[in-house]
Amino acid sequence: MSISPADGRASAPTDVVWWARVWVSSFRLKFLPQGVWPVVLGTAVAWIERGSFNPGFFVLALIGSACVQIGLTMLNDSLDYTYGTDCSTTADKNPFSGGSGVLTDGHLAPGAMLAVVALFYLTAAAIGSYLTLRVGVGVFQMAMLGLFLSVFYSVKPLRFAYRGLGELAILLGYGPTITLGAAYVQAGRFSAAAALAGLVPGLLMVAMILVNEMPDYLEDKRANKRNLTVRLGPGRIRWLYIATLSGIYSFIVIGAVVGVFPTWSLLALGSAPFAWRSFGVVRRHYLNPRALAPANWAMVMAYSSTMLLFCAGFALSRIL
Repeated sequence: MSISPADGRASAPTDVVWWARVWVSSFRLKFLPQGVWPVVLGTAVAWIERGSFNPGFFVLALIGSACVQIGLTMLNDSLDYTYGTDCSTTADKNPFSGGSGVLTDGHLAPGAMLAVVALFYLTAAAIGSYLTLRVGVGVFQMAMLGLFLSVFYSVKPLRFAYRGLGELAILLGYGPTITLGAAYVQAGRFSAAAALAGLVPGLLMVAMILVNEMPDYLEDKRANKRNLTVRLGPGRIRWLYIATLSGIYSFIVIGAVVGVFPTWSLLALGSAPFAWRSFGVVRRHYLNPRALAPANWAMVMAYSSTMLLFCAGFALSRIL
């Protein structure tokens, strides 16, 4: 979302509407589904396995995960700006990569953003504490693992994203960690099925981070952000991206064939046209940051549609 002084009454610092647009832009809500769909999936797995569903706990888990997702996005935005990794203004960048642009455009200060990050994390911590008391210590364990992975993705001294471990942290944090936690909230125990199902959103997020790293290659390289794209180069990463996203569909098919996933989970293959669209753009334009935007958009759509259909498959297997 581009915000400039020419947008409406942006020159008036007291304009509530303008400030609301700035803050909403900093939340990067286009990536919110990545934080909440694994909760839906874990809940569906618990419903199938145990027949248990507590709608209040489900809503709380959704809110808590959404708070962590928004907080993490803002934290990474602020730290990348502070470290000098993200320097492009909104007008110069691919809208799906890098930060939100509100810092580089001068609309917000990193300190203000970090204060809001703290509020989101405190809200998530309060929800996690309540669910731990009501359900069990497993909620606390998954929350601590998720907090560790999300904070040290960018925060020193670990900075996984800067050491070639960010993709692994993404796989674990956005996959089995959230899915296991959500299933535990409903069933009061850990589930191997939830862990395996959680690999689907985890691998989808790895694919998404790879295609989002490509437009940032030069900035990341200058800032010594040694993610996989910087280490391997965009040429190799485009094939790794295609292999990862293709492997997700193969994993779903194999899981359904061997009975790990319900047969209805094959509905997730319906998202393949978005993946195919992204494949084609990445193959041709992997060195052109702005031309990659349609691939980034298609990956967002591939993620959401895959998760929608995958979760629906689990639910239908219980209903039908």
